[in-house]
Amino acid sequence: NLKEFIRKLKPDKIIFGLPLSMSGKYTQQTFKTIAVAFKFSKEYETYLCDERLTTKIGERISKKDDAVSAALIFQSFFENSSVCEKVTDPRKKVDLTLEKVTGEVLLYEFPDPSLNIEAREVDVVTKNPVLAYFYSKNGYFVERELREKKYDLIISGKNCEELNKYLKENGRLVCL
Repeated sequence: NLKEFIRKLKPDKIIFGLPLSMSGKYTQQTFKTIAVAFKFSKEYETYLCDERLTTKIGERISKKDDAVSAALIFQSFFENSSVCEKVTDPRKKVDLTLEKVTGEVLLYEFPDPSLNIEAREVDVVTKNPVLAYFYSKNGYFVERELREKKYDLIISGKNCEELNKYLKENGRLVCL
């Protein structure tokens, strides 16, 4: 049992590898890992570190590629912890009432995955893996990067000035 094992170790910090696809997209395995990391973050200082390429490097170095991958993830955290994401709960309740949108909506780094929004299509973009996890739990497909696409409505938690180029001609931008 992982929980008991960690409890016996009494660590100061726990570091999880964040399994993204090679192109940097979230996967189902990403969200499974985040769910476990989020539970541990309630008791321990917990981090998620991008583990792309560590398995490939581990396979070249040793047949015990998981152990090598874990060592590489730890080394990347130890050398520069800012490359890892500290696991916290990024959700914030936002009091926002929207009318039904007939077109496309973008929720960009928007901190409230419980927002009830009616639209033909809703895209969610966030680099925060924990926020992405909560959106995924609510049935949204979540991207880490913006696509070249135009929206009727963009609701953003940050970087508003950069989002105007993603609006359709009569589109609206709502910034927190």
